[in-house]
Amino acid sequence: MKLTNYEKESIFLFNEADRTASVYTHNAALIRQLTGLCSSHPEQVRHIEDNGCGGLTFELPKKWLRIVPPRVLSAAQKEVLEKMNRERWGKG
Repeated sequence: MKLTNYEKESIFLFNEADRTASVYTHNAALIRQLTGLCSSHPEQVRHIEDNGCGGLTFELPKKWLRIVPPRVLSAAQKEVLEKMNRERWGKG
């Protein structure tokens, strides 16, 4: 069964009582990351279900979930990074 991109969702599910969260996803990058964590941290991250349509469910510690806003650079920081890039790549 082929799903549309709209149907390929990711769901992060947790409650206040449990210490673990459930992550259901079709996102290939997230699946690779979580599968890698299953290998490197088998005590904390588990692959618990495959829905047969490309969606996988994982269980991991709830405290590992974070929402991180993008970094905002000042004009001076941007200038320093641009200078470093020009020096590194030989442009400018």
